[in-house]
Amino acid sequence: MKLLDVQDLTICFGGVIAVNEVSFALQAGETLGVIGPNGSGKTTLFNLLSGIYKPTSGTITLAGKLTQGLRTDEIFHLGLSRTFQNGRLFWNLNVLENIMMGLEEVRNTSIVGSIMGMQKEKDLQKQAVQKASKIMEIFGTLLTSQANKVASDLPYADRRRLEICRAIASNPKVILLDEPSAGMDGIETEILMNDLLKVKKALPELSIIVVEHDMGFIKGLVDKVMVLDYGKCIAYGLFDDVAANEDVIKAYLGQGDEAC
Repeated sequence: MKLLDVQDLTICFGGVIAVNEVSFALQAGETLGVIGPNGSGKTTLFNLLSGIYKPTSGTITLAGKLTQGLRTDEIFHLGLSRTFQNGRLFWNLNVLENIMMGLEEVRNTSIVGSIMGMQKEKDLQKQAVQKASKIMEIFGTLLTSQANKVASDLPYADRRRLEICRAIASNPKVILLDEPSAGMDGIETEILMNDLLKVKKALPELSIIVVEHDMGFIKGLVDKVMVLDYGKCIAYGLFDDVAANEDVIKAYLGQGDEAC
């Protein structure tokens, strides 16, 4: 069964069609890369999938349920989580606390119970610490060694890892990664790609959609690629097939094999 099924998704802003009849499907455990030039509709697509924007037409079905009309939090509870280009962490909380904020155990903790030191809240907090620690371990010691460091003091690459960990903490079925390697150099980007391969290994049922400009990153990570140009899908399939597509080369890659 398709975990995520998108059919003829369209959104218009005034007279501008930002996403134009885009269709694709995602199975459990698949990773889809979304590429295209600036302004091609990639982030708008993410905003549609996560419920920030409401489509003009078309359908989105997540885990067998149509998401039209649902709030962002309702779509989140259906199993869709995301990161953002500009980073949205709790800057005054430490690494462990940031991840814990995404856990169900913390969301189910009552303020009164915490203040009163009730046993239920103590048990939930203990479970949350254990789960958050296990999620950090996906990235080896990169985050566990900084568990008590305030998020604002983290190196940039580790902030991006922390965002991914917090998104994973909600136990999503689908995670949207919006340019996770933005601002990183070549070495940092390659390390992050290998980190995400570790995530895929640790969570084999997790489906990932990633918007990214670095072609080496995309090629090393995804199962399929979708290319957007002026809001339309101009190519969809395996990386090598898409990279050889003349429309893609013209619209985005520009330099043929050198850009791959």
